[in-house]
Amino acid sequence: MRVFWCDIRPLLAQPDPFIRWCGQQGLSLDTYLRLDDAVRHLAGLQLRRLAGAEASRSGDSISVSHSSGLVVCARGDAPLGLDTEEVCACPASLPAEYFTAQERRWINVQPQPLRAFFRLWTRKESLIKAEGSDLSRMRALPSLVEKGVLLEQVGPVFLWELPILPRRYVTSICAGQAGQADLRALSVHQLFPA
Repeated sequence: MRVFWCDIRPLLAQPDPFIRWCGQQGLSLDTYLRLDDAVRHLAGLQLRRLAGAEASRSGDSISVSHSSGLVVCARGDAPLGLDTEEVCACPASLPAEYFTAQERRWINVQPQPLRAFFRLWTRKESLIKAEGSDLSRMRALPSLVEKGVLLEQVGPVFLWELPILPRRYVTSICAGQAGQADLRALSVHQLFPA
C-alpha cells in the first residue's frame, strides 16, 4: 500500500502559484466558497492522480482525506479507508455520543484526552470508509476499545496510525492486511507544477 501526502500550508499562506496553476489548467475557482477549500480539494485530486487512480485495477482502492494544511491519499490492492484530522482545540463538548462507554472511558483516562479523541475518531472514520459506508454508521460501529486498550484489529480489518507530520495531526488507516505503508511526501510544487 502506498500513501501520498502533502503539507499544503505554503499554498494556504501564499496562494498565488496555486491560482496561476488553476488558470493554466483552465480551472475555475468560482465553484468553491473559500480558496482553502479549493486548495484542499484540488490537492486531493492531484494526489489521486499521482497515486495512479486513472490506471487503477478493478480491485484497487483509493481513499483521500484532508484536514487544515494536510492532504493524504492511500492506494492499495484491497479495500481501505483513511482519515486525517488536525488535533485542534475544540469546544468543551466533543461528540461523545459517537463512542461507546468503553471508548469514552479510554479517552478520559489518557494523558492527552483531546489527542485520544482524534486517535479514536480517525480510526472509526477510516473503518467506515473501508466499508464504503458514511458517517451515519458511526454509532453502530463496534467498540474500538477493549479492556482499556485501543484495538488494532476489528474483525478482518486492521487499524493503525501513520507517522505523517509532527504531532499536529492524527492519520489513521484501515486495511484488510496489517503492514507498513510506503509513505511518500510530496511538495506543493510536485502537486501544482508551475
